[in-house]
Amino acid sequence: MQIPTFLLRKLYVKGSLENVDDGFMFKIKNTISSATAVDFQPLKVNGNEYSLDTTIISSEDGEIAGSDISAENSFPIKVGLFITVHVKGDQLPEGEHTIDIALATKEVGNLAFDVKDTI
Repeated sequence: MQIPTFLLRKLYVKGSLENVDDGFMFKIKNTISSATAVDFQPLKVNGNEYSLDTTIISSEDGEIAGSDISAENSFPIKVGLFITVHVKGDQLPEGEHTIDIALATKEVGNLAFDVKDTI
């Protein structure tokens, strides 16, 4: 089942992009259907790729480095829960940013979408 990009973009919590002491973060809220992440691709912001080793995904179910997500070490994406994506490293400059997000779920396969947000 293919999920249209316009629906995937609605998962992003608009206005959630912010700089933190050790990098930047944003939030996603699953409003479609529960899923299980089995792969996470490096995030891109304005075309710059960020290492999965420095990308931490968390929810009330726990946290995991993006590099640790696999079929054997999956991450639940439950409906209604906020998921925080925290990238450790340099902060982003003020202004608008394009974020490319790509992952694979056990239930629907590959998902990829981009969003724009401002710091």
